[in-house]
Amino acid sequence: MKIVVDNVMERYRKEKIPIEKFELGTMSSRDNYVSSRVFPWIDKCLDIAIQNGVKDLVLTLRSYQLPIFTIFAAKSLRELVVWGCTSMPVSLSSGVVNCNSLRKLSLSDVKLDENMLQTLLNGCPMIVSFILKCCSGLKKIELLNLQKIRSVSIKTHKMQRLNIQAPTLEHLFYSGFSEELDVVECQNLKSLELSDVYISAKTMSMLHVLIS
Repeated sequence: MKIVVDNVMERYRKEKIPIEKFELGTMSSRDNYVSSRVFPWIDKCLDIAIQNGVKDLVLTLRSYQLPIFTIFAAKSLRELVVWGCTSMPVSLSSGVVNCNSLRKLSLSDVKLDENMLQTLLNGCPMIVSFILKCCSGLKKIELLNLQKIRSVSIKTHKMQRLNIQAPTLEHLFYSGFSEELDVVECQNLKSLELSDVYISAKTMSMLHVLIS
């Protein structure tokens, strides 16, 4: 199978065939030997997809450090879906990324901290849809200064503070155990769905403001 994929990707590279959507996934493996052989091949496939103007990128890659700087260099990228990458590069915490073409960003089961998340969001200010599911390493989640955001879906598996300030937001789904849920300046909100949420007095007051 790898040989077949290699041949296809090489043809796309040589003939510069545009790639609309590229999906890549691997089985989980803790075998360093397997990882050392597979991960460079994944890097090569990603490079070809990016060079050929990929627009939608879906990655399901366990135990893989996402080359986020390389991915965000793709000026044609519209949608990025990442599931299971166990880590982001440490340099992302203090680095700068820029992907103004990105409209949809989905992160599931990804390990990252608050600085990494803010760097990602600051680097794609034009996103209209953001999904964050069960990402470890975050003590708080802040969505601020997103100029075009319309839909947000967040699912957490532990206590994480949530702060959203988004005047353009229309749809919000949140599932988690946070006692600190702060959603403000969302005057265009049309739908709000909460699941497994502790409704404190502060949260109740916030909800009253949102629906009034």
